[in-house]
Amino acid sequence: MITVRLKIFASLRDICEFSEREIQLSDSMSVNKFLSYIVEQFPALKAQEESLLVALNEEYCDRNSLLKDGDVVAIFPPVSGG
Repeated sequence: MITVRLKIFASLRDICEFSEREIQLSDSMSVNKFLSYIVEQFPALKAQEESLLVALNEEYCDRNSLLKDGDVVAIFPPVSGG
């Protein structure tokens, strides 16, 4: 069993109705698999799933990175600007 802290930012907070939460997982998994798990819990994220930005322990990461106990995963909506 591992525990990761999930942080949600910007408009995604309105969808998930929280900004930070600890999540227990039965085993380590990739960031990509973790995102799929979160989208299952919050189906309204499905439309944005492929474009979400993800940071692992305060650094943008490859979605194939493996989660470890105590990791912090932050999820951001796509950023646009001018």
